[in-house]
Amino acid sequence: MFKKRFLYEQEEEVELNDFQKILALNKRRIHPSDIDFETSDGKDFSDVIDIDYDGIHFKFDGLKQFLQFFFPQEHEEGSDGEYDASNYEYMYEGRWDWYDEYSNRSYDDWREGYVVGAITGESLKKLKEIINIVSPGISKYIVEKNGEYVIEGETGEMQITSILESLGVADDVQEAYIDAQVSAVRGGAPDYIEKTYCNCLTDVGIENYSQRHCFWKYIMDWGSAILLFARFGTENDKFLDLLFEAIGKSDISHLPEYYEISHYVWDNELFKNTYVSELDRVFDKLEERLEDSDVYNKSYLEVLDKVSKIGGVGNWIRSKNKKLKLRINNIDPETLKIDFYVADGNSWSSSKKGRSTIDEIINLLYNESLFGSEEFREHYLKFLQKTIL
Repeated sequence: MFKKRFLYEQEEEVELNDFQKILALNKRRIHPSDIDFETSDGKDFSDVIDIDYDGIHFKFDGLKQFLQFFFPQEHEEGSDGEYDASNYEYMYEGRWDWYDEYSNRSYDDWREGYVVGAITGESLKKLKEIINIVSPGISKYIVEKNGEYVIEGETGEMQITSILESLGVADDVQEAYIDAQVSAVRGGAPDYIEKTYCNCLTDVGIENYSQRHCFWKYIMDWGSAILLFARFGTENDKFLDLLFEAIGKSDISHLPEYYEISHYVWDNELFKNTYVSELDRVFDKLEERLEDSDVYNKSYLEVLDKVSKIGGVGNWIRSKNKKLKLRINNIDPETLKIDFYVADGNSWSSSKKGRSTIDEIINLLYNESLFGSEEFREHYLKFLQKTIL
């Protein structure tokens, strides 16, 4: 219910404007419970504002409410800005799912070479030692330069990617990369958000009430409130109108879009340390498997080497004459047979599943003596009849 505030002077009632209310309250001539403030359009924000003799208090449930109150134009209810404010709050409170964000990108990061390209230092040295066992021809792409191990060129990254897929550790390496990315941003986001907004309104005269918590309770003393009228308006203006005008004119640097925050808080050192630690675990397990001669025997390693050289597991490999493409899915360690999908060169929807040896596959893809139209067609049909499941 709307309350009218009056002073009684010589038995005459005088209704106070906002400026007069503040002066009277500052002199304790009226009680805080008799005071409220509204904007020109009638909003009183009673869910946020409390008044006492010390000043006007603003109390919030969290960052989102803080942003929507003090920066309504940027975070208006129902707008994209409200969505941003919710996401900022999730990040600040540690509820943002960084793992989900980075895992959704991991497939593209793997295909585009970022995952392998980020392997450095001792991790690359250990990987070179492993690859030298299974595919010496590919290990040459990892070289030592100025005391550091690096992968040479785009071809090198593609070959290393292929051998990791062939060894069955692509998923584990991607998981290590995701964990490292999460470590690089998770701790920095709350600090970045707090630094941006926690004390951003001190120039207006609004101070954080708590020594330990941000976005909970703030206060503006009555002296600072009086100054708003001198700086931004007249004694007849609405206090809240002037407050929002003052905030709007303040030099406040806002956060970037929520999906860009990771770039601003990225800790590259933490990323590297985490990636190295996670890769150590992956490569140690791989070394243990390689020592198991029941699986990684000489014949299996020879097949694995050939598979890696033509493109590896999980990639579509085109024949030299471009008439077909084939994707290797698995190497059976007991029979050394290759499970694959094969399709016409210009089709993605009519692939057939089959099983064959690596030598038959290489012969189909690269034997130029079969690339005459009739010879190739006849050979291809025989291959399908023999291998398709």
